[in-house]
Amino acid sequence: MVASYSIIQKDNEYRILLTSVNTEVLPEHIQEAISNRGIDISELIIERISGESTTTQDVLHDITNWVAELFASNPNLIIYYSCDDITPIPSRNKKSGNKNMPVNAYRSRLFTHIFDTYMTSHQVSGVTNTPIQLDNYEDGIGYSLFFHFIARDIHSDIVEMLKEDIREVSGK
Repeated sequence: MVASYSIIQKDNEYRILLTSVNTEVLPEHIQEAISNRGIDISELIIERISGESTTTQDVLHDITNWVAELFASNPNLIIYYSCDDITPIPSRNKKSGNKNMPVNAYRSRLFTHIFDTYMTSHQVSGVTNTPIQLDNYEDGIGYSLFFHFIARDIHSDIVEMLKEDIREVSGK
């Protein structure tokens, strides 16, 4: 699936993209399971094009609603999200308890919070957010990567296979 959406709010512009993942790099048994069930795995990419001010709740709700509508209209969709670990978060509260948290850990926590809030407020069931944290250490320095899969519960076996593959490839 390929779909994109833009949000412009004052001086801030965001681009949201859902793009198909290349499943040919996955092990054959996962490719076969995905193919047999007609599963589409698409990556969610959220990019700030311009602006420096804090992202508002309205923008977060707009993004969430767009993703939820696409997900609801595609019954075999699994969404994959990798938390950006490089791009700083503009206007991040420097006084909060989260100020020392790595940006990707903060994004992962925010992603889960937004998912949980949406599910509760819209009384949606049968869909799960599966976060994955990979802790890596190079030269004694700790570093973590954060990923999420959003999938219907009927696709949990596929998500578990993907999760296991990610852990195997990363050596964790």
